[in-house]
Amino acid sequence: MSNPRSKLKPTVRTTLTKRGDILEGVINSTGRAKDGKPKQVGRSEWDNALADHVQTMPEGSSVDVEVTINLAESGKRTVRLAGVAALAKVTFAAERAAAVQDGGFINPYTFVPTLPRSDQDGTRLTGTGLDDDAPPSHALHADNQWSGTLALTLTTVTPLLLPVPVVDPPKDGPRTFDVRVDADGQPLIHGASLKGALRSAYETVTASRFGVFFEHHERLAYRATTAAALHLTPARVHRDGNTDYFRLCQGDADWRRRHVTHPAQYAALVPAYRGKPGQGKPGRGKPGQGNRHPAKPVKPVRRLGDLSAGPLSRHHGTEVYARVVLPESGSKGGVARVTHLARTEAEIHAHLRTAVSPGKVSGSYDADRPSRIVRGWLSAGGNSIEVKQYERLFVETPGLDIPVTEEHVRYWQSVLRAYDLAQGYNDPKATYRHDPATADGIERSWHVPSTPELRTLPPGTLVYVRYDAHRRTISEVHPVLVGRLPYEASPDELLHESLRPAQEPDRLSPADRLFGWVPPGRRDDEAETNIGASGYRGRLRVRSITCMSPDWRPEAFPPEGITLAPLSSPKPTQFRFYGSPDPQTGEPMPTGAEKSAGYAADGGLRGRKMYRWRAEEPDYWQPPADQEDPRRGYLALAGNRSHATQLVRHRGWVRPGVTFHVELFLDGVPEAELGALIWLLNQGVEAPLRLGAGKPYGFGVVTARLATDRTRVWDGAGVRAGWLHLTRPDPVNPDRLTELAERFAATARENEVLREATESYLAAARAVNGPVHYPRTTTQSQAESYQWFVANEKSEDRRWALPHVRDDEQRLPYLDSGAAKE
Repeated sequence: MSNPRSKLKPTVRTTLTKRGDILEGVINSTGRAKDGKPKQVGRSEWDNALADHVQTMPEGSSVDVEVTINLAESGKRTVRLAGVAALAKVTFAAERAAAVQDGGFINPYTFVPTLPRSDQDGTRLTGTGLDDDAPPSHALHADNQWSGTLALTLTTVTPLLLPVPVVDPPKDGPRTFDVRVDADGQPLIHGASLKGALRSAYETVTASRFGVFFEHHERLAYRATTAAALHLTPARVHRDGNTDYFRLCQGDADWRRRHVTHPAQYAALVPAYRGKPGQGKPGRGKPGQGNRHPAKPVKPVRRLGDLSAGPLSRHHGTEVYARVVLPESGSKGGVARVTHLARTEAEIHAHLRTAVSPGKVSGSYDADRPSRIVRGWLSAGGNSIEVKQYERLFVETPGLDIPVTEEHVRYWQSVLRAYDLAQGYNDPKATYRHDPATADGIERSWHVPSTPELRTLPPGTLVYVRYDAHRRTISEVHPVLVGRLPYEASPDELLHESLRPAQEPDRLSPADRLFGWVPPGRRDDEAETNIGASGYRGRLRVRSITCMSPDWRPEAFPPEGITLAPLSSPKPTQFRFYGSPDPQTGEPMPTGAEKSAGYAADGGLRGRKMYRWRAEEPDYWQPPADQEDPRRGYLALAGNRSHATQLVRHRGWVRPGVTFHVELFLDGVPEAELGALIWLLNQGVEAPLRLGAGKPYGFGVVTARLATDRTRVWDGAGVRAGWLHLTRPDPVNPDRLTELAERFAATARENEVLREATESYLAAARAVNGPVHYPRTTTQSQAESYQWFVANEKSEDRRWALPHVRDDEQRLPYLDSGAAKE
C-alpha cells in the first residue's frame, strides 16, 4: 500500500555544489527532462547539520544531500545531509529575544521532544535494534548479547544531596536531614537511585516508552473569564428514585419576568463581604458582572437565628428563607438582592415587624422597592479573593430537571482536579482549614480541596451549568460562577500510544528490556490491564557503588545546616510549558495563544522533563550561614521560613569533586541496547547525570566515565567459550565497546526519532549560561512563582511559552511585578 505522506513529501537524493552562500544542482522529483535544470538552494532551506557542514566546504566542492519537497506547502524544500535524518526546525522567537535583551532567566526544567515510535505506516525504528519487541529469554545467550561488568567513575560537579532523616529531629522548625552514609561513614548512593537516573536518561536517548505515566487521565482546566461565567445557570443536584438530575434554579415565572439579561443573574445576590476598597473605577462591580473590582463597599446581609453564627461559608448548601428585593419590572440586567436570611419564613416576618421605623427595614437599603420572601439554597463559596462582595441564593424551578450523565461527572471531576492542583500556588493567603480568621480574611472555596464524596457529584451539590434551552442539554458543570474550564483533552489522551507504558510483554521498548518491566495492572481510568504476566527482570543491575574520596564533606558548612528554598510542585495546568500544538514534534505553543488552545484534541505534549544547571563559582556552594542570601538562590528566603512544613534543612552534602566507583552487571544485553548505554555513559560533562535531591536548584550534577581498565565484558562468543571449556576467556577489547557506541551514534543520526531524542537530550543536559531559577517577575528572589504565570497571562499578545530545548535563546523575560493576582 502506498504511503500518502511520501506522495505529499517526496524526497530526492542528489549532489549539490557550493557556489558562494548557496548550493546548486539538479533537483528532479518528477523524472521529467524539463525538471533536470540546475536549481539553487538558499541557507533558509538547509537544516543545521548541513549548514555546519557547508561552512567547512571549500568553494566549488560538492555534497550529497536529500531534498524533501512539501507539496502541501507550495513546494517548500528542506535540504539535509544524505544519511542524516531530518530534525524539526526550531523557529527563532524574535519577540522573546528582544524581551530578554535587558535580562532574563532560564526555567529550571525543560522538555526533550519524544517523537512517536510508530505512525500509520508502522514502526519508525526499523533496522535500529531499538524497536518494540519481546525481550530475549534469560535462559540463553545469542551471539549479539553481551555480559560482564561495566565499571564507571562518577564525579560530582555540584553538591550531591543524599538525605536521610536525622536521629535527633528538632521539636519544631523544618524537617532536618543528614547525609546517608554506610558503615564506614562514607556517603551512600542507593543502587535504586542510580539505576533510576540511568533509566530516565536511557529512556530519553532511545525514545523508549514512558516507564511511568499515571494520574494523567483527567482533563486539566484553566480559569474562565467573567464574560463566559455570565452564561452559566445556577442548578442543584436532585435525586428522584435512583436517578440524579440537575434541577435548574431559575425561580418562578415572576422571577424570570424581570428581564434577566444573562443566565447567571437567576441567582440572587447575597451581600456578604465588604470587599477591599479602592479596587475599582466608578461604574465597575455592577451586580451580576463578576464584582472583581467593586466601586464601593456593600452592607452584608442580615442573618437571623443560627445563621448568624460563624462565617457565611459554613452554611453553604443550607436550605434557607430569604427576603429579596426584586429588580424593577422591565429593567435591563436587574438582579434580585437578598437583605435577610433565616431558617424559617416566620423568623423573617418576626424581624420585619420589629423594624426601627415605618418604611425602614432594620437599616437595610432598597426598602421602597418590591420585595418578597422565597425559599432557596445558600451558595456561599467563601471570601476567596480580596475584592469579593457577594454570595448567591439559588431558587429552584420545579420541572426543569436534566439527567446527570457519566460525562457530566467526568467533567466535574476534571474541574475539581484542576482546583486541587492549583491550590498550592494560586493564592498563598488562603487556608486549607477554611478559617478566614487565620488568613487575613481570605479562605478557600468550599470545594478546595475536593473530597472523594464531592467528586461523585452527590445530591444536594450546588453548581453552575451551561444549559442549552433548545436542546435541553448541559455541557459544563462548575462549583463556582467564575470557575475553571477543562481543556479538550487530558495529557493521557495526548500521549501517543507508542509512547505509553507497555501493556504487554511482547511490546517492550529498549528501556523496558534493559532495566526491567512490571505490568501496569490498571490504567488511570481503573480499566484492568493485567493480562497475568508477572513482569520481566531487566538485564542490568547495580552491583556496587563506592565513594573513593575520604574528604567528601565540605571544608566549611554552617553547623546548624542550611534551609533549602521550597521546591515548586509540577504545574501541568500551565499548558504553555507542558503542552504542544503538534503531537509529532513537541514544539512550543505559539506566543500569545489563547487558553482554549491548550491541550487541544489534535495537540500533543512537550516530551520528557529534564533539569537545567549552570556552572557556578566554587564559593557559590559554600554558604557562610543559614540565612537568606540573594546570591545563593537555593537558600530559603525570610518569607519562606515562617512555613516550616514546606521546608527542609540539610546538615551536610557531598562536595563537588568527589568520585565514586560503580560496577554495573550486564546479563546478556543485546548489542544495540548496550551501544546506546555506552554512548550515554561516555558524554562526560557535556551531558552529566542527575542524582539526589534539589535538582531544580542545581544540585546532583554528576559526570560518568567508562573506566575501561576495570571493565570486563564478553560478547556471545566469549560467554559460549567459557561454558564449553569451563575457563574464563579474556574480555573484549575496550575498542569493541567504543565501536558499539559509535554504531549507536550513527544509527541515531540516520533515524528521525533517535536524532531528535539524542540531540535534544544533549542540549538539555549541558550547562547553560544564564541564571536558572523558577519563574518570577523581577530579578530579585521571590517566594512565589505563581505571580509570573499570572502576569504572563495578562500580557495578551505576548504570552510566553517555554522555549524549545534546542532554541539558541533559552531565556524568558521577567514580567511586571505589579500584575494583579488571579
